[in-house]
Amino acid sequence: MNAIADARSQRSQRTRAFGVLMIAGGVLAGITVVLPPAATNSDAAVIVLGAVALAVGVVLVLVRRDLGEWLLGAVAALGTILITVATYEGGGFDGAGTADNQMLYVWVCLFSVYCLSARNALVQIAIVGVAYGWLLAGQEVAAGDAATRWAVTMTALAVGGLLVARLRRSNERLVAELITKARIDPLTGVLNRHALEERAELEFARVRRKGGSVAILVADIDDFKTINDSLGHPAGDQVLRQVTAVLEAETRELDAVARVGGDEFAVMLPGVTASGARMIAERLRVEVRRTAGDMHLRLSLSIGIALGPPDGSSLDELWMAADRAMYMAKRSGGDAVGTAAELFAENSDEVTPEPVRT
Repeated sequence: MNAIADARSQRSQRTRAFGVLMIAGGVLAGITVVLPPAATNSDAAVIVLGAVALAVGVVLVLVRRDLGEWLLGAVAALGTILITVATYEGGGFDGAGTADNQMLYVWVCLFSVYCLSARNALVQIAIVGVAYGWLLAGQEVAAGDAATRWAVTMTALAVGGLLVARLRRSNERLVAELITKARIDPLTGVLNRHALEERAELEFARVRRKGGSVAILVADIDDFKTINDSLGHPAGDQVLRQVTAVLEAETRELDAVARVGGDEFAVMLPGVTASGARMIAERLRVEVRRTAGDMHLRLSLSIGIALGPPDGSSLDELWMAADRAMYMAKRSGGDAVGTAAELFAENSDEVTPEPVRT
């Protein structure tokens, strides 16, 4: 599942979560009617309100998509109204079957704070405050007692909401960090293969919808094992960072640079022509060799190019074509650029094993 689908799935979960709360509220309404004591006003009204909550909850659970910020806010406000009227019909504070239903305001507030925007959550808490004030005013409760109950309840809801809001922000930061780490190569700081595949999926969807092209460059450092064996792994890591710096410096912001293996990189170039991709690849090759001279190293790249279309219509197809073209460049002695078109022109039937990628 790509990142967009993941985000949509996460947003739809809040709809189902509130649906579960509504179902639970409807079931509780039925339980309070069945169990003693009887409602002071109307058991029938409590049953109807519980049925409404149950029906809305089932719809929310089955809808399987996000209803949107303000529509969910409207449903939360409906939940507050159902809780308030059910509590009133049950007898409110007279010891009747729904005497403690106002505790369900906690569900509305916590859901709103955790799942809705800060502005929408404040609106929902304000609605609860007004509804609870109306409920207290309609009961035989002394004004001072009613004010105390309202203040204590709303303070508890506000403090609980604040704690949940802080927990939400902490979780969001943690998730953002984990997402970043899951998509970034820790050594070089560029994308990893998984992140490149996500970007490529979006890019190929754009090409299918609007036309155009996208090129994939696969670049491998020539004789990288020799560098590691002779100079040590710290020097090899520095080489990888230096090559990464060149790839990022010599490509556009809309291009995607990724490390896809030990010493293998890939670059996605949206909207380029075959000649444009060749020019970029040659520039990368020359610049890596030049910077290696500044480091007193012999360093070069073998680069393969594939352009979609015509070389492929998916990342896997282009990757395979560019990979084969890169091996063609290596067989020529390295420090070279090969293209899928040249490989096809040679009509080579040689099967080259794919490199191991992480």
